[in-house]
Amino acid sequence: MVLNNFLDRFIFTSQLRFKDFNFFLMDIPFVIVPVDILLGLGTMDKPDINKAIYYGFKHSALVNLMPKFKVEGNKQKFLDLAQNFFAASGWGVCKNLELDETNKRALVTLSYSPLARSLQGKVQHPSDHYFRGVLAAVFCEYFGENVEVVESNCRALSQTDCTFIIKPLHEFDFTKEETQRQLSLEQVPAVLY
Repeated sequence: MVLNNFLDRFIFTSQLRFKDFNFFLMDIPFVIVPVDILLGLGTMDKPDINKAIYYGFKHSALVNLMPKFKVEGNKQKFLDLAQNFFAASGWGVCKNLELDETNKRALVTLSYSPLARSLQGKVQHPSDHYFRGVLAAVFCEYFGENVEVVESNCRALSQTDCTFIIKPLHEFDFTKEETQRQLSLEQVPAVLY
């Protein structure tokens, strides 16, 4: 094994390349970023900035990245590929606890998040707005409909794993502080289905 089982397959099929000082996986350019660089924004307790990060990551991932993960006619393979890509890239391990295709809802945990581990003791609220945005894009694509994500538990707050609730915006309870801190009722620029 060179890196991990997921990436090894791409190495041996020449789909993981380093060309002109850039990494590419399946023709998707990527960078290796030390978690310490992400901590600055992760420790900001400013809901407006956190929402901007979330909606920016969601929009960019939905428009630019999700089309590259398309697996024709197989939603489960798409979901597995997207989640395995981020796990193999070092974001942590995703596990779908609940997946309700009819009502466009999911409950997902993220274990071994290096960002959450590094944020322990430094934040008062769930703080992985980067991964929350990517997860929103993945499930928008999977469900074929716009959904949002709220992080309800966070390893940064000394909980075992990070837990993400995924469902349509109108189903979130905006009387709850954490929902207000993470989502906006105003329509934010995004690709809607």
